Amino acid sequence: IKVDGSPRGMDDVSVTTTTLKRGCSIGAGSVILPGVTIGEFAMVGAGSVVTKDIPPFTLYFGNPAKFIRRIDEKGEAVS
Repeated sequence: IKVDGSPRGMDDVSVTTTTLKRGCSIGAGSVILPGVTIGEFAMVGAGSVVTKDIPPFTLYFGNPAKFIRRIDEKGEAVS
């Protein structure tokens, strides 16, 4: 149902791709919005809401998910 009370049709639907790259990790209960790309070996903390692309080798968490630090392939902090 639309805001004006009329029924939705297939013309109201859009399809977009969400991409999870090699080695990424998504914490339990996280929400990934449509069209977002999670980079290689990136980590998303549990319960996070991802609203934009996450670069490779980074740790993000929160609502909305925010950059925490750069990480290596094992998920350890990189200085």
